[in-house]
Amino acid sequence: MGFQTLFFLFGFFPLAFISQYLTKDMKKRNIWLVIFSLFFYGWANFTHIGVLILSIVWNYLTGLWMEQSEKKKSVLISGIVVDLLVLMAFKYTHFFFGIQPSSIPIGLSFFTFSEISYLVDVYETRTPASHNLLDYTVYVSYFGKISMGPIVPYHEMINQLQDRTIQWTNIGQGSIRFLKGLVKKVIFADSLALAFTSLQTTTSLFGAWLLALTYTFQIYFDFSGYSDMAIGLSEMLGFHIQPNFRHPYIASSIQDFWRRWHISLSTWFRDYLYIPLGGNRSHYIRNIWIVWFCTGFWHGANWTFIVWGLYYGALLLLEHYYLKPYLKDHPLIGHLYTFVLVMIGWVFFFSPSLSHALHLLALMFHIGQVSWIQGMDAFIFRSHWLLYVACFIFMLPYWDHIEHVCIHKVNTWWMVGFYGLSFIVCVCMMVGSTYQTFLYAAF
Repeated sequence: MGFQTLFFLFGFFPLAFISQYLTKDMKKRNIWLVIFSLFFYGWANFTHIGVLILSIVWNYLTGLWMEQSEKKKSVLISGIVVDLLVLMAFKYTHFFFGIQPSSIPIGLSFFTFSEISYLVDVYETRTPASHNLLDYTVYVSYFGKISMGPIVPYHEMINQLQDRTIQWTNIGQGSIRFLKGLVKKVIFADSLALAFTSLQTTTSLFGAWLLALTYTFQIYFDFSGYSDMAIGLSEMLGFHIQPNFRHPYIASSIQDFWRRWHISLSTWFRDYLYIPLGGNRSHYIRNIWIVWFCTGFWHGANWTFIVWGLYYGALLLLEHYYLKPYLKDHPLIGHLYTFVLVMIGWVFFFSPSLSHALHLLALMFHIGQVSWIQGMDAFIFRSHWLLYVACFIFMLPYWDHIEHVCIHKVNTWWMVGFYGLSFIVCVCMMVGSTYQTFLYAAF
């Protein structure tokens, strides 16, 4: 079940919200939340609920075991090994053994990382082990983050699991944020998806760059749209989750880009892999290669993702040792450099194979017998140029400033009216079945 479906908007979420708003007892509120979350999770395949429940019970008991054991490190390692084996059994058996699983539980990578962070936090005494299975189940299974994140550490949610209030101010702010995400997804990302599909067979230089640009915008509006929806609906329910995107395409370096893109995943790798390996204090180059290999492999069991991760590792090392002073002194060049390199990186990300990625890169850099432009490429650009212009505008922080002015200095009803009209447009598009599944649902 996706946030952008009619059933979620007009059936599931209204009922889930009512159950939370009308229930004052926190224990009963959490029981209702678990019921709705398990239903949400099992919507696509109810057999996967068993995997989720077993994972929750295992990590809950492991946390209690670790708290009482004198061999905490051994318990931590055993807990993480089991989590990773489950992840590998579903997601990586095809890569290693050529065995294709019948289906992969939705959000497996995300809730596995959440549970690993919980075990590490207990081991490092950042948080006590949970002694309340209901609270821990809400933390892992909560429908607002289980399918595609954000990856929220347990120590950031523990107080909200035990005590949260639903206020009209938060309902209003959360609704606007949710609708903003819905617009990003349905109006922008789904329209770009149609253009991206039409450009798949391009064999021209212009078409290859347009294909890469289209996906660059699509994945941003798709995933940041999902994140806004997740954070917005969570705010309506009394949860406060940190933003997952901060205008990444205005970054002036690759390092800056990864401080702005998928912030919860970047933070997870920093806190639970990079720093434990030694960070920049020792074996910096080794640590960068390990972290970015794992980042790529986390996204999928394909060499394209591994190369994508190592590509960013190489760029970060290049910046660290050679380019940082130059990029700092020439920010405009830094912005252009970052945007172009990120766009090239997405070619590896969306390609089904390395050969396909290399073929597209050859087209982009006019290697071999390559035409400059084809009729279909020109048609797609002419029919979508206004969409591309809008994407450039909305990827910048200006719209946030307009929102702030309208809400706090002019009149909130301007924003309510704008997003109300946008909601109607989104629903019309959804009724017409033009919406697409979220891209990160595959990870």
